[in-house]
Amino acid sequence: MADSIIRLTNINKSFAGVQALQDVNLTIERGKIHCLVGENGCGKSTLIKIIAGVYERDSGSLQISGKEYAQLNPIVSIREGIHVIYQDFSLFPNLTVAENIALNEELAANQRWVNWRKVRQIAQTALEQIDVKLDLNARVEQMSVANKQLIAIARALRQNAQLIIMDEPTSALTEREIRALIRVIKHLQGRGIAFLFVSHKLNEVLELSEQIIVMRNGRKVSEGERQDYDYVRLVREMT
Repeated sequence: MADSIIRLTNINKSFAGVQALQDVNLTIERGKIHCLVGENGCGKSTLIKIIAGVYERDSGSLQISGKEYAQLNPIVSIREGIHVIYQDFSLFPNLTVAENIALNEELAANQRWVNWRKVRQIAQTALEQIDVKLDLNARVEQMSVANKQLIAIARALRQNAQLIIMDEPTSALTEREIRALIRVIKHLQGRGIAFLFVSHKLNEVLELSEQIIVMRNGRKVSEGERQDYDYVRLVREMT
């Protein structure tokens, strides 16, 4: 059995009587790039929020690194290395690049005073891990969408990321920026970090993914290796 970071079994979730997820099974393997596809309203966002501990499932089993969690919250999920990079990146626009990457770590250490030299060192080391150079003193609000994404990835690395979930990561990127992002992802994959992408760009899904999961109407309707899919099959199963 492959080494898994996430294993979901028969996950169900409803909101006000509307079934959002029904008997969903999903395994995310370490060091593998997974893509989750489906039309709007199919349950992708709900599934991600259950993995992240934002939503509590109604029933079913959730394991992280082989450990069963009867309940999960975002703090525990992050401590277990699960990081979700949403489309707004959850960054502080009025803080610098260095502060956004390192301050969570400094706060977690419960320091009375902020060691600004250490903040810069932490941020610099994180960016070097993805082979990216950014102005540590620049405010995040001044950065491009692509660079904000890289800052969010660097921050996740400083928090022991084992799985990075990215919601529509290329929707606002240029072709050149997409190539740079893919290069970073492949580099981190080589270090054993798993990725789960949510995307509507099926050509990119087919290019980047190793494992594809298709959802429709709250159910997982298909899952398999990349070579089992083409554009036509993806469209047919999504709709």
